[in-house]
Amino acid sequence: MSFSDSVVQRPEPTPAGDLMRQYTIDDYFLDRAIDLAWLGAGRTHPNPLVGAIVVNDGHIVSVGYHQRYGEAHAETIALERAGEAARGSTLYVTLEPCAHHGNTPPCVETVLKSGVRRVVIPTLDPDDRVYGRGVAILRDDGVDVDVGRRCERAMLLNLAYFKRVLGLGVAVTLKMAVTLDGRIASRAGSRDQITGTDSLRFVHRLRAVNDAVLVGINTVVVDSPRLDCRLIDTEATPVAVVLDSRLRFPETSPMQAGDRTVVVVTAETADEDSVVALRQSGVRVVKCGSDGGRVDVKAAVAELAAQGIASCLVEGGGEVFSSFTQARLWDGMHVFVSPMTFGNEGVALSEQAFDRSQIGAVHAGASAGAGDVLMSFVNEKTRDTLLKHLL
Repeated sequence: MSFSDSVVQRPEPTPAGDLMRQYTIDDYFLDRAIDLAWLGAGRTHPNPLVGAIVVNDGHIVSVGYHQRYGEAHAETIALERAGEAARGSTLYVTLEPCAHHGNTPPCVETVLKSGVRRVVIPTLDPDDRVYGRGVAILRDDGVDVDVGRRCERAMLLNLAYFKRVLGLGVAVTLKMAVTLDGRIASRAGSRDQITGTDSLRFVHRLRAVNDAVLVGINTVVVDSPRLDCRLIDTEATPVAVVLDSRLRFPETSPMQAGDRTVVVVTAETADEDSVVALRQSGVRVVKCGSDGGRVDVKAAVAELAAQGIASCLVEGGGEVFSSFTQARLWDGMHVFVSPMTFGNEGVALSEQAFDRSQIGAVHAGASAGAGDVLMSFVNEKTRDTLLKHLL
């Protein structure tokens, strides 16, 4: 479904540097709405994450976010809380308001009844039932609608949703935690906690919105991770995926608790007796091609897609991060930087030096919490593809 430019504005993407220089009050409130939306992580699927803020005369009147699938949408919650104070206000919402009947009435009806004067959204909703309809209805009724601010950051919020709805393949998000000097561990084989509680909680939100969480076997051996979402309120249990070319996966692992699905992706040359033993322990073993003695990450992601996994959070370690960045096999990236250093003995984040342009990274935002700084990026190719559908 498409509309003419007179109905749906399609602004050109703004270079990240220019976007930072032109940061406006609209950007500020949209960023706050995006922060709110993340609170619903792991509870809204298959719906997107959405946050909304009602602002009148420069002051926040009310806020809301989509808390659970089947329940009220973010706009409805925020506008009902605002009441008469919504009249003449600006509504900041992280996705185009819906215009169809589903589990709840169309949000555009609530917006129009509230008396909101202006609506600011980062992107349209690519769902065929919505795409452009919400914006067109609001504009036809005299509401001023702005589309396109903070679109890169909004892409990261609903990356899995956007790629799934548009049929664009597996959404791959990279997550790493580093020190100020770019280290991920104090020395080889060391288990170090680099980030604080705020960062850890956000990582659990990232896990909750992805079908799978992927790590390398070295991370499993050194850290014995659970790869769960225990720090937030969610029933989401992403599939645990381990890249393990030589089948060193331990006999027991914390990630196997309960009826958790664990997938070990190994090389086609893996020892068959080891494969059988792992499968007997309840682990799903998938063989695929290898590259220089390591599991080929492109082949691994293709195997995950064949098993119905539509989104994957890649948590490392360094070798895995390097494999995905060198292959440009990623859509979004979150790098947590902690105010500490490990010095020359520390383990570097990447095996090779690179800058943002070499891996196609477009800056999407930065924030701080509990002492850490989070820098977020979207793959340039992913951004350009999504912009064709979201603006």
